[in-house]
Amino acid sequence: MKRCSFIFCFVSLLIISAFTNCETEGSLTRQRIKAVENGLLRKVVFKGENPERMRLSDRMAFYRVPGVSIAVIDKYAVEWAKGYGVERVGTEMMVTADSLFQAASISQSVFAWGIIRLAEQGKIDLDAGVNAQLKTWKIPPSSATRETEVKPRHLLSHCAGLIFLKLAGFPFGKTMPTVLDVLQGQRPSDSPGVFVYKEPGTEVQYSELGYAVLHQLLEDIEEKPLHKFMAESVLLPLHMTQSTFEIPLPDIMRTKAVAGHSRLGDPVKEGWFYYPVAAASGLWSTSSDLCLFAIDVMKTALGQSQRVASPESARMMLTPQLGNQGIGFEIFDAGENLYFFQRGSTEGYECCMVAYPSRGQGVVIMANSDTGAYLIDEILRSISDVYKWPHFIPEIKSYFRLDPSVYAQYVGTYEVRPDYILTVTHEDYYLVIQPTGQAPTKFFVESQITFFSVDPYIKIQFLKDADGRITGLLLTQRGQTSEARKIN
Repeated sequence: MKRCSFIFCFVSLLIISAFTNCETEGSLTRQRIKAVENGLLRKVVFKGENPERMRLSDRMAFYRVPGVSIAVIDKYAVEWAKGYGVERVGTEMMVTADSLFQAASISQSVFAWGIIRLAEQGKIDLDAGVNAQLKTWKIPPSSATRETEVKPRHLLSHCAGLIFLKLAGFPFGKTMPTVLDVLQGQRPSDSPGVFVYKEPGTEVQYSELGYAVLHQLLEDIEEKPLHKFMAESVLLPLHMTQSTFEIPLPDIMRTKAVAGHSRLGDPVKEGWFYYPVAAASGLWSTSSDLCLFAIDVMKTALGQSQRVASPESARMMLTPQLGNQGIGFEIFDAGENLYFFQRGSTEGYECCMVAYPSRGQGVVIMANSDTGAYLIDEILRSISDVYKWPHFIPEIKSYFRLDPSVYAQYVGTYEVRPDYILTVTHEDYYLVIQPTGQAPTKFFVESQITFFSVDPYIKIQFLKDADGRITGLLLTQRGQTSEARKIN
């Protein structure tokens, strides 16, 4: 009797413990979600001030981002995935974890996984000249390729010596160019065509033309459309059932696709544009599907998966080829803190992927707006704070005050282009800049000639001639720099 009573108590404790642990894990996830949603952080925090933690809904409204999808990886699994906002302004169709977004340049990361699979099968040689492997078309000869041939490895890591280029999209119903049109610079493509202007392997220069070459190479070798190969070899093995490289988007998936939006919050005409070079920017996916891809790369690199490629190939993919550029990703830091990173943008969409192989953690964030990158950065800082990542931390800056005469020389109007003028005024210890048709923004002192804004983060540097007179300024925003000349 005592023995039965003991067994009953022991089993009861196990059941209670199991439910308690499940509840604890579920509670922790709910706490993390709430902390992320209410903890968005700006890029800059002033020294001595506590960072302001902002609500996701408020920042979506601030940046005019209608919809966002977030999926977070923890312990090599999708811990949570959630949608926010609406699929299209003016409607009540809510974004969910299953909503489809354009994956933009993250397409290259997924596609590279497929190329590596072909390399393992001996169908592609990453380190042999690509022209010898192409059948339909060849890269034209140039002085830059006399000593070094363009190789698939160069193309995968954006160091093939091609010009910087993001390929344009085409609205639904409009005649789209073929990949061959893009390679040859023929209408209806707006591409200048492929030309190697710098010795391959000597400089990283983002160019979607490189992935156009790889797109053609894959179809030459497999003799089937890229979307079919990728579905069979990568998407289905990874259970990415909500993803496709098919162009145009199949009818069955169109109902789940969210519309893209401009900086002003207007929907993209016809909902979205199509990108004929699918290898470069043609993938449609969900945040959770892309997490499945990131998880497989991480687990494969650790020797825990071989669904698509071998551990050796995964580790090669996560090894910088030149600078921080790996194969299909940018690679930062090392050891336990190493992470792979990819950001993407197409007309009306922004997205980002981050993953830490040693930690088994990461995130994919997708937004349906041209201003989504600013919001994504703030979400990323919130997630980094909640999950205790060593990166994506706000910068700490100090307030400085210059002599009034220094501010005065910068006051005036600056022309980026005829329809885009910057009006610069001075108030107290900062400058105020108002672009055409936009609200004024405060710019604080960083040095005698450089200033920065906080919301959003923008940096300006004033230019002087030999006599010390101000002639213009450089405006840097999200890694892109524009020059404006002083006209008054």
